[in-house]
Amino acid sequence: MKLDNFLKDASIMFVATIVSSACAMLYQLFMVRSLDPIDFGVLNTLLSMTIIVSMPTGPLQAVVTRFVATLKAGNNWREISDFLVLFFKKVFVLGIIVFLIFFLFRNKIAGFLKITDNYLIIMFGFLMMFATIQPFNLGGLQGLQKFKSLGLVNIINALARLVFGVILIKFGFKVYGALGAIILSGLLTIIFSFIPLSPYFSSQKRGEKYNFKSVTKRLDLLAVYKSFLPAFIILSSFGLLTNIDIVLVKHFFPEAEAGIYSIAQIFGKIILFLPSAIVMVMFPKLTENHAKKENTTRMLKKGLVVTGLMCFLVSTGFIMFPQLTLKLLTGKAHLDAIPLIAPFSISMSFFALNNVFQYYHLSTHNVKGVYLFLIAVVLQILLICLYHGSLLQVLYVLTGCAALLFFANTVTIKRMIKNEKFAG
Repeated sequence: MKLDNFLKDASIMFVATIVSSACAMLYQLFMVRSLDPIDFGVLNTLLSMTIIVSMPTGPLQAVVTRFVATLKAGNNWREISDFLVLFFKKVFVLGIIVFLIFFLFRNKIAGFLKITDNYLIIMFGFLMMFATIQPFNLGGLQGLQKFKSLGLVNIINALARLVFGVILIKFGFKVYGALGAIILSGLLTIIFSFIPLSPYFSSQKRGEKYNFKSVTKRLDLLAVYKSFLPAFIILSSFGLLTNIDIVLVKHFFPEAEAGIYSIAQIFGKIILFLPSAIVMVMFPKLTENHAKKENTTRMLKKGLVVTGLMCFLVSTGFIMFPQLTLKLLTGKAHLDAIPLIAPFSISMSFFALNNVFQYYHLSTHNVKGVYLFLIAVVLQILLICLYHGSLLQVLYVLTGCAALLFFANTVTIKRMIKNEKFAG
């Protein structure tokens, strides 16, 4: 029955991921075709910065998912309701603070990224405000395993981004339009994700008037805050591992070369995010199994096999037909980007497998695995800063670090499973 539920939920999220990824890819391709390489380089840099800057709040979805899934395992519905209400208020205030930071330091941020228009940084601040709030709602849906609602919300987000993006670009707003589309889609995501969560925010569900003191006593808030640190370390590290290269390339290389690198990175992002549905379903189920002290390794192995197979098939197609796929995706030959496709494909395949590992570490409270990602990101940043003679050299560093992290994760988990069997 559990396997059937896993396959059913995985299928739902896979379809939703395919649809939302298609919309996201169409958005990306439309921007590649509509913006010149310099403008697209600016946009891609800001999008990469979104992931990097979200690191302090990015782990929020994982923490909410794990905490809600743990409460769900014990049928603690009242505590789930209390938790969602309490922390949404905190996250909303945090989102406003994030916007104010970007507004106040817009000149310095624009200077570092070599962006001449400071108003783009203000828009980026609005984007980050919604990006801070959004993971909380999505984490609630994921932890409750409401995968139909979660899949629908993801589709709405990607579809709205595409539609608004096309409209705003057609009206000549360029980078402003591309960012404005993301802001509007983020707002819609927050609104629509509240609908399936609304019963947990009602006083009837809690059975009494909301009281912060009584809620604090009922919830183990210390456990929530403690779980935030390992989630912050591993997810922030993974975000840096898969995005800091874009920022560093934008810093070290001329705008034209940075634009070519951003175009080639599209292939890597497809490979990285295509298997994300597997992880999205796996994480709350692994957390629930771990809370009930049930087996977790079988699900891990299935996740790695499916992810590896998907990455292999897509990477093979990109590597064997680089010019064809480049022209299909971007509408132009961009011959300078062709040599970058193979190393991007290989590096992001390894990172996709590492993505499965990182959520396994989080769901099983494996602290040793968490720090592997921190070591890897320090190594990668250091090596790129030292060796950036060419775009290919940067990608060789990226591929090497991704492969090394994969093998380190494999060894760590094998040892952990062996020790558990020995202890048992």
